[in-house]
Amino acid sequence: MLPYYSHTAPVRESQLLKQEYDPQFCRESYTLKAGSGAARIVLLGTPLATVIAAANVAVAAAAAAGGTGNGTLTLADPAFTSSVKEGRYIVTCSTGGADGTSKFRVEGPDGKAVGTATGGTAFAKEVKFTIAGGGTDFAEGDTFMIDVAIDQAADTNERVAWVPGAADDTGIITGLSLRDTTAADGVSAEGLSLDRGPAIVSVTAIAWPDGISAANKAIGIEMLKKLGIIQR
Repeated sequence: MLPYYSHTAPVRESQLLKQEYDPQFCRESYTLKAGSGAARIVLLGTPLATVIAAANVAVAAAAAAGGTGNGTLTLADPAFTSSVKEGRYIVTCSTGGADGTSKFRVEGPDGKAVGTATGGTAFAKEVKFTIAGGGTDFAEGDTFMIDVAIDQAADTNERVAWVPGAADDTGIITGLSLRDTTAADGVSAEGLSLDRGPAIVSVTAIAWPDGISAANKAIGIEMLKKLGIIQR
């Protein structure tokens, strides 16, 4: 009997990408974050997330006009955590009073509650700040606004494999790897990604994370759709 050898060929770009509007529009070069203690490897078809460099996040705060209290909101340095979202955060007094008594409801750009800040105590969820009372106590309805601008396209941002369910940058898909890429321990590497459509990719060629749940896969598919990348 002749010997039998089994061989699995690596996935090729043509097997992943079934249709693409325009490579110059849909694709981007990116920097794969350096390995930490070991090489960081992403395979062709791996959903990618962008880790935003701190220098590419700008945060500014202001008090809304017409408030009763004359205290201040002072941003921390840095003024955000890795889970910060781009847009406007609204900080509204829900319980009036002086420091230690006053309470403030913090809502993210999506309108969802982030947490409750207390006057005189540091707040550090997504955005980081401290509210200090003034000569006139805060009253219910007094409001501060915190605006966050993120430069998503800056060259100093890096990519990693998408982490389903993560609350920080790594939990948001920003593209699909178009080649196998390895970043050695301590050394970043250049890769190529499909960042936007219109594009159609093969449902069987996406390299989802090992052990991904059906629910998280469905979330990932929706994230890709928002980028104009659909599966067939």
